[in-house]
Amino acid sequence: MRWFFSYLCITLFSGASYANCNAVLDQNELATQQDKLTIGHIEYQRNNVFDLNEKGTFWLHRFANYSHIISNEGTIKDDVLFNTADTLNLEDLAETERLLRSRDYIRKASVKVIRYCPQTQSVDVLVETWDNWSLLPKIDFSSEGGESDYSLGLADDNILGSGNSVQLDYIKENKRSGYLLSLSSPNIFGSHWNTMLRYADNSDGEHYHFSLTRPYYRLSSNWSFSFDIEQKKEEIKDYLLGEEVNIYNRHNKWFETFVGMKLAEKNDYLHRLNVGISLDKFSFYHHEKTDYNTPDNRDLSAIWIEYQFLQTNYQKLFNIHQFNRVEDINLGWQATVRLGRLQAWLGADDLGWQLDSHVSKAWRLNKLTYLFAKSRYQALHLSNMNQFLFSNELQLLHQLTDKSSAVAIINADFGDNLFQDEALYLGGDTGLRAFPLHYQRGDNRIVATAEYRHYTDWSILQLLDVGFAGFVDAGKSWGAEQAFSSTIDDGVIYGIGAGLRLLSSHSSRGTMIHIDFAHPFSNNNELDTLQVRLTAKKHF
Repeated sequence: MRWFFSYLCITLFSGASYANCNAVLDQNELATQQDKLTIGHIEYQRNNVFDLNEKGTFWLHRFANYSHIISNEGTIKDDVLFNTADTLNLEDLAETERLLRSRDYIRKASVKVIRYCPQTQSVDVLVETWDNWSLLPKIDFSSEGGESDYSLGLADDNILGSGNSVQLDYIKENKRSGYLLSLSSPNIFGSHWNTMLRYADNSDGEHYHFSLTRPYYRLSSNWSFSFDIEQKKEEIKDYLLGEEVNIYNRHNKWFETFVGMKLAEKNDYLHRLNVGISLDKFSFYHHEKTDYNTPDNRDLSAIWIEYQFLQTNYQKLFNIHQFNRVEDINLGWQATVRLGRLQAWLGADDLGWQLDSHVSKAWRLNKLTYLFAKSRYQALHLSNMNQFLFSNELQLLHQLTDKSSAVAIINADFGDNLFQDEALYLGGDTGLRAFPLHYQRGDNRIVATAEYRHYTDWSILQLLDVGFAGFVDAGKSWGAEQAFSSTIDDGVIYGIGAGLRLLSSHSSRGTMIHIDFAHPFSNNNELDTLQVRLTAKKHF
């Protein structure tokens, strides 16, 4: 009877306190007085993968919910950026919502004030989440430009509801095959530290990667730290018109560590400073199929300083880069400038300077039109060489209706004296869908795309949301010095096509399957007139 009496007392007192509170339908009405209010109670509501009350659910969805372990309340609490008795700050609620949505194991999140209690000048907050299905027999397949890649394995992105992940794969790609084991934790014991351990035993060498990071996990974070070490051994292939013409081995040893601090924060503007060391060594070796020279070995180890600028203007938008889900997009300016000095005592081959800077911005031109722009400039100045790469992307999106958009995209890369193993290829996954992978090669590349997107309410068993696309692509890559060349399709090439988009709407991977059919306009008689591409991406 003791437990029953305790439960009755809690229920009565809770009911009494709620009786003096008012339901809040629009929390923005509290914005003007939020600095006078405190958070009295935080409620958590965790929802399973499928809503079994929705029309069309059947045994598969019931079994999925039954066999799925919902994210633990403690896992959700670890990402909540406020506590009881804190002064109400609606921006903290919005930022918590964005942080939860960024987790692979969370499909949807809502953080809002639900009650206002005038007598105590406090509010109650509801944190509600909807899980993704996280235990996945992993089957990925892609086929484009005559190359087929696939992976088979098992992954769990939310082990026992903890938010931690494990992945075991067998991978077959056009460049390698092998086994992969990956472990990661996005929030170690609620400390805001995250870690990742990955090991791969591939046909062309071993690959391991370990990182331990304390990121700027929230906008007001005062400091950051990172320790990152990686080693890769892989085959690198040079291509001409999508065909292999040269193969060599590349070994890369990478280490980076840095500490960062917030310099200033005012209104919606943030200034941060990072200082670090990078060890970056590349070694090249002949392969039995090496027909041309291998690149020269290089060591670009350096100490560096980096300045970050962030203007925060986050908006919850729909049908921008994905569809049928909330997208958190920052319409503010974002910029980073890193200046590094190569150091002989770290192993660098030569003294010199490295510059890596990028800037991005999004504009809402009117109610239905958005413009996204980003640029990156990288430069390397040594005593015996100079190198730069200037990359730009401009995307204009106009929402024709609630279910359709017209999109224009231009990607332009201008480089000089790029390393042989970092040449810019065009074709397939680099924006020209009617042509094979690695079709053109150069130090410069321009790709333009016009695309019509249609989003539907169709859903295949509530597992795959359906969309469609029609597109025209055109582009050219040119300017690299190379021992192999061809006059076939050495100018601007273009193609047209249409495709199907299948969004894995309840999966922690959130992948979108692209099935494209494209026709190239080409003077290459050996090129198929219909290119069929099957790929998995994170965007439309």
